Amino acid sequence: MGQISTQKRNGIVVGYSVYLGVDADGRKQRRFFKQFPDAEKCVRSHNKNPLAVGELLDRKTEILYCLERLREVDVPLVEVVDFYFRHRATKGNPTLEELVTLFLNEKKRVGRSQHYEQTMHYALDNFVVYVGSDKRVGDITRQQVTDYVYNKNVGDVTKKNILTHLSVLFNYAIKEELLGINPVKKITRPTIKFHQPHVLTPADFEKLLQRCVEFGWHDRLAVFVLVGFCGIRTEEASRLSWSHLHFDKAIVELPAEFAKKARFRNNPIPLNAMAWLRFIEDKRRTGPVIGPKWKRMLEAAVGSARINYRQNCIRHSFCSYAIAAGWPLADVIAYMGHGGSSAMIYSHYRNVVSAEDGKRWFAIVPEVQTTGPGHGRGRVTRIVVPWSGRGQDRVPTANFDRWSSTYLV
Repeated sequence: MGQISTQKRNGIVVGYSVYLGVDADGRKQRRFFKQFPDAEKCVRSHNKNPLAVGELLDRKTEILYCLERLREVDVPLVEVVDFYFRHRATKGNPTLEELVTLFLNEKKRVGRSQHYEQTMHYALDNFVVYVGSDKRVGDITRQQVTDYVYNKNVGDVTKKNILTHLSVLFNYAIKEELLGINPVKKITRPTIKFHQPHVLTPADFEKLLQRCVEFGWHDRLAVFVLVGFCGIRTEEASRLSWSHLHFDKAIVELPAEFAKKARFRNNPIPLNAMAWLRFIEDKRRTGPVIGPKWKRMLEAAVGSARINYRQNCIRHSFCSYAIAAGWPLADVIAYMGHGGSSAMIYSHYRNVVSAEDGKRWFAIVPEVQTTGPGHGRGRVTRIVVPWSGRGQDRVPTANFDRWSSTYLV
């Protein structure tokens, strides 16, 4: 059946196109007319005998079956055919597992960060397990994706992130002409309610750092200092080596391959952070800041300190206290490597803590005091924080050498 579509140029109608189906070689047949009556005349002429009678009889059962199915949704057959030609994939219909492999290889080729690759691998592999690795991409429905996401026992933020990851995958398939339509596009995202970010008190953070000192957990202390005073993500800090900490310039060098957003950053080291890092510095300047089992190590340190800790609260604390202490908002966003807008950052983190607490946070410094007679290794060092006001000095398990300014474990 011939169809008429309006042809416009710069918003002005310049003519009418008549679609006449495809020829024997599968090529689309169209005719163009400047006047609408001429287009209508062509359609009437074509509709008198659009297909050979023999072909209609041969495919009568197929046509009737399609019409019967469409009766349930009250959609004309011509709309279904049009939809197919607009959204069909032209380069095949791969399995979901094949698509995920192609997608991840593409992201690796263009230089996406290792963190991005790991995040997408985890999110997409779980979806592959749910729908089946041999499931064709074109057969995945919006309802399947909806059931997968909304039946998971996770928070709204996680559900929204899963939908975003899947949408990125299907958009890649559309770009590569492996899929016609994104099944995630019309899925309603969960509403994220704003909750005030949880931050540690200066006293709790000082307690955590002190706990690391007492047990000689210098690697964990380094990570906590980099996150809490320099704004680096925990995952980013765990990938750093001591050679990335430039004490002469008071900066932490974060290579693009270590950063979540794959963007190079040079974060300044505040004076109080410098004091902590100097105590535990690896003079060889070659080893990693922390070992490969850093997650368990950090969890153990937090549990041992018995503080009111929640996930990512140290990073939230840095942002809140830095803004409260008067740091320029643009600098805070740059140090965090955040991709959000300045308005969002400001609205989330301003007024969370007081300006006085902001000053206290960046005044958490180790103060070295020696007790007992003698010099060098025969002395014991105490580390206190002058502003804490608790009046309790804790004795660490390490001795202090005033000549080299390093711990002698």
